[in-house]
Amino acid sequence: MRVVHAPVVRQVLSVMATCGMYDAAGDWATQVGIPAKSGVAGGMIGALPGQVGIATFSPRLDAHGNSVRGVSLFERFSSDMGLHMMEVPPAARAVVRSSHVLGEGTSAVRVLQAQGGIRFAGAERIVRGFVGGDIAESRVVLDFALVYSIDDVARRMLLELARRLMLEGRGVYFVDPELIMPDPDRGDGSLVPVIADAGQLLKGLVRNQENDRNGMFAVDP
Repeated sequence: MRVVHAPVVRQVLSVMATCGMYDAAGDWATQVGIPAKSGVAGGMIGALPGQVGIATFSPRLDAHGNSVRGVSLFERFSSDMGLHMMEVPPAARAVVRSSHVLGEGTSAVRVLQAQGGIRFAGAERIVRGFVGGDIAESRVVLDFALVYSIDDVARRMLLELARRLMLEGRGVYFVDPELIMPDPDRGDGSLVPVIADAGQLLKGLVRNQENDRNGMFAVDP
């Protein structure tokens, strides 16, 4: 159940991060780095979006009016568990689970498997893997089977990547069982083909090659 709306949460956490600990707010931001609010009764609450919420209560106060034991506990959490808000995990790097090639020769397919939630930094990581890189394969599969969310900016970046790869003469395909990229329009009215998996594409390519060798008409998948 949603208690407050996301814009309200962002504003409240911003205030907590900048002045929630009275005159100790500056030291708190550098040493602890968890948006928090202290009360002169000895209570403290803190939160890192998407990670943890912490509440403590101990009446003895320090010179700034903050709970002595509460401050100590928050410092311990931040140090032992790496919860400082500036210690951001390398989410962009973790977006790319693997980049590998299936098949060989003219049937080779480059498969980039993404994972997790993709935002601007993650999409930029995927784009850099293709633009200016040493990608020789004429067919590319972007596999989103392990992706649980993608924001609008990242979606537009990846569709632009697909458009540019197609302008280079490459075949581009999406694996998207959860439909996180609905209606993948490249911007010119045409859609990026969505396939079940990269293995299906490879089998179709191999079958077409066999048909060619046998003098049969084949259509590129």
